[in-house]
Amino acid sequence: MKRSVAILSSAVLVVALMTGCGGKAEEAKQEPKTPANQTDGGNQAAANDPLVQFPKLTLPYAADQKAVIVEYQGGTVTGQEFEEFLRVINFMNPQQGTMIEMADSNSLKAYAREYTATKVMASRSDDAMKKESKELAEKTFEKIKTQYMGFLGKDEAQFNKLLEGQGVTKDMIVNQMDLINQSINVMKKNIDDATLKQTYDQMDKASRTVASVRHILISTEKRKPEEALKISNDLVARLKKGEDFAKLATEFTDDPGSKESGGLYENADVTQWVPEFKEASLTQKVGEVGPPVKTDFGYHIIKVENRKEKTFDEMKEQLRASSLEKAYDAFAKNELDKLITKFNIPQSKNDAPAKK
Repeated sequence: MKRSVAILSSAVLVVALMTGCGGKAEEAKQEPKTPANQTDGGNQAAANDPLVQFPKLTLPYAADQKAVIVEYQGGTVTGQEFEEFLRVINFMNPQQGTMIEMADSNSLKAYAREYTATKVMASRSDDAMKKESKELAEKTFEKIKTQYMGFLGKDEAQFNKLLEGQGVTKDMIVNQMDLINQSINVMKKNIDDATLKQTYDQMDKASRTVASVRHILISTEKRKPEEALKISNDLVARLKKGEDFAKLATEFTDDPGSKESGGLYENADVTQWVPEFKEASLTQKVGEVGPPVKTDFGYHIIKVENRKEKTFDEMKEQLRASSLEKAYDAFAKNELDKLITKFNIPQSKNDAPAKK
C-alpha cells in the first residue's frame, strides 16, 4: 500500500491542503467533503462562515480510546492514537477525510497498518533525527496554519475555532508530523547523493527528458481513420504556411486537456505519453511541425517548442522521493507484517451487510 497520508514528505501535505488533491479521493471522483458544494445556500453559508468548509471528521466506527487497535512486537496502537492519526489526516488533507468517512473495515486496517509502520520506523531514529524531525514538524505546522488562515481571513480566533471543531490540537498535529519525519529520516539514512547519482546515470535518456509540446489531436473515436488523417494533413499544410498553431489547436483539437492552452503541454516528462507521442517528442526537430503521428487516440499534429535533459541536481529530490517510496514499500513487504502480531480493527458502518 502506498502511503496515503505522509507521501514520504510532510511538506507535500501543505500542497495537498491547497489543491485538495488527495489521490484516493481523486480516483473515487468524490467532491471535497464540503457542505458549500451541495447547494447555493451552502455557498452563501461558506461566505458567511468559512469554517463550514472544514467540517469535523465523522469516524465510520466506534472504539474505546484505551482499546488496542494493533499489537506489534515492541508496542501497540491504541484507539486514541488511531483516532488522532485519522483526525490529523483530515486536518492536513480534507480529501483524505472523505475517504476515511467512506472506509470499510479493510480500509481502516490499511490505515492502521500504515500508522503502525510509521511508529515502528520512527522508533529506530536517533537523537539527531528526532531533533531535526521535530523542528521540521513545527515549521510545517506554521506553513499549514498560514494556508488555513488564508481561507479564514487571517483571523487567529477563527483558526483556533477550526482546530477545536476538527477535534485536533497543535500538539497532536505536530506529533503526527514528527513521527512521519522520523520515519522518513530513518529511511533517508541509506539514500545518499552517491546512490541517487548512480540511479540517475542508469536512467535512459527519455526518463531524464522534459519537453514543451504543442499538439492538435484529431480523434478517430467518432470519425473514420482516413477522414482524421485528411483533416490532420490539411492542418499541417496550413501550419507550414504560417497559421497560428495555438489558434488552430483551440479550434480543432479533440484533446480537452490542452484545448484551453492552445494545445500546449509545458515542461512535461515525456515518459508520461503513449509510445508514439513520446517518440515524436524525443526525436522531432525543435520548432518544426511534424507529419501526423498515429496513436490509439487518433492523429496528432506535433510541434516541439523546447526539449531538455534534466541534470542530476534538477532530478535529485525527485529521485530521492522515489527511492524513499521504494524503501517504504520494501519495509512494508519484508518486515512489517512479521512485526504485527494482531489487528483488532473495529467494525465499520460502511461494511457490506453479511449475506444470509
